[in-house]
Formats: sequence, C-alpha cells, structure tokens
Amino acid sequence: MPINEGAASAAPSDMHVSTPHQIGTLKEWASGIPKSLHRGGTIDLTMSYTQKSRDVLAPGSFALSLWNFAAPGEKQLRGISGTWWNPVHRRWEKASYYDSNGLIGFDLPGSSPTIKVASGKVGHIYVRVTFGKTAYTGTWHFEPMVDSYQLLTSKGTYDPNFLGDDRSRYTSTLRP
Repeated sequence: MPINEGAASAAPSDMHVSTPHQIGTLKEWASGIPKSLHRGGTIDLTMSYTQKSRDVLAPGSFALSLWNFAAPGEKQLRGISGTWWNPVHRRWEKASYYDSNGLIGFDLPGSSPTIKVASGKVGHIYVRVTFGKTAYTGTWHFEPMVDSYQLLTSKGTYDPNFLGDDRSRYTSTLRP
C-alpha cells in the first residue's frame, strides 16, 4: 500500500491561521517638560496616552526614554532618578527599573490588568525626574511611552493583535 507523505502535514481546508496585525493606534505625549533646568532640578511630568481600536487597552508598564548625545551610550542615566504615582497602590514609588541606555520604567503590579482604557479615552500617569549633580549637561530628549500592554476584546478576552505607536518627543536643556 503506498504512503501519502504529504497528508500528515496538510492543514484542514477550513482552518484559518492569522498572524497578529495592527488594529489601531496608540498615541503618547507628555506635559510639564520645561525648556531648560539646572542640575539638581526636578521635572514633574504628566504622561498621557489614548488609543483608537475595537479593543480596550490594559497597560502593564510605562517608560520614559531619555537620551543626551553628550552622554556615553551606557551612561545615559548617570545622576538621574525617577519616581511615579502608582495608580494602583495610590502612592509615590521609585522607578521599577533603569536601563543604562536611557529608559526609566514604571511597572504596574500583578499579572492581570489593573487599568483599562477604552478607545478614545485618555489615561495619565505622573512622573518626577530629578537631574542630579552628575547628570550630563546639554540637550535632553524625552519620549514618553506605554512600554507594555494587553488588548482585551469586548468580552474581556485577550486579543493578540497590536497598536501602531504615535509618540511625541520633547527636548530640554540641562544647565550646570
């Protein structure tokens, strides 16, 4: 009896396999960034975000990307510290992590969604960034972002698709 070698690997004709794709947009911006400040100064920023899609956005973490072309790549955050108002714990907390290339991260607690933002609604987080005496002077670039998220359908189930990013960027000059 002949063996049909292709039959074992063939998918049923009614099976539909889909790869994740963009289903909307995520816009991120900030306010409170001054044109300039001195070492030792603190910036109080409001990081805002909104999304347009068929789903609900459930952020898992936020981040503020900071870079200064005068600073060495692995030392972008020398002398810089960040805190944030954790909306779940309802208190000011230290940043969750610092990436030496210039990312300050703020993680929401737990693995299940704690904040949900419907399409067209605006969410905010509040961040304080202090530029200490050893921070590099010159032009600093700021980029606020929702660093990780889940999309939830109207039934509350996970949607594996994603949103396209539309992030605003800002600059401020740090003086001695």
